[in-house]
Amino acid sequence: MFDGNTVFGSPNRPDFSYPKTDSGMRTIALSESVITALSQYRKEKKAQLFRAGMKLTPSCYVISDNGSSPINPQTVHKFFLYDIKRSEVPRIRFHDLRHTHATIMLQLGEHAKVVSERLCHAVVQTTLNLYSHVTPNMQKDSAIRFDEAFKNIHLQ
Repeated sequence: MFDGNTVFGSPNRPDFSYPKTDSGMRTIALSESVITALSQYRKEKKAQLFRAGMKLTPSCYVISDNGSSPINPQTVHKFFLYDIKRSEVPRIRFHDLRHTHATIMLQLGEHAKVVSERLCHAVVQTTLNLYSHVTPNMQKDSAIRFDEAFKNIHLQ
């Protein structure tokens, strides 16, 4: 459960604010695999804190430095870059994960409005403008699907 706050801040101190727009206050569905991974991470974090003589209470942040306060976004970014380097994959920005998610969703044929809502774009046109590079292949796939559907209707 997320309380609707956005974490931002300086390198030494994260702060909280509400999303910039009303559309920022939303519920995003998570898959069972993501929920399972977060639950497992919570169990591991709880055990880690227990070994350190601390306790993870219901009001604590699971992804945190010590179970009580959130990790600064700059720290998350540094860990991400470290993991990228260790993995020997091309370097990308943490924010690029958002773009990857949107691109994959559109390539899978997810409706642009759904992708737009997940990204918290105020209007679907923003999503369509940003991810128009995906549409050439989508156009071809759409033509093939339409052709198949038309053949099926025509044969009946």
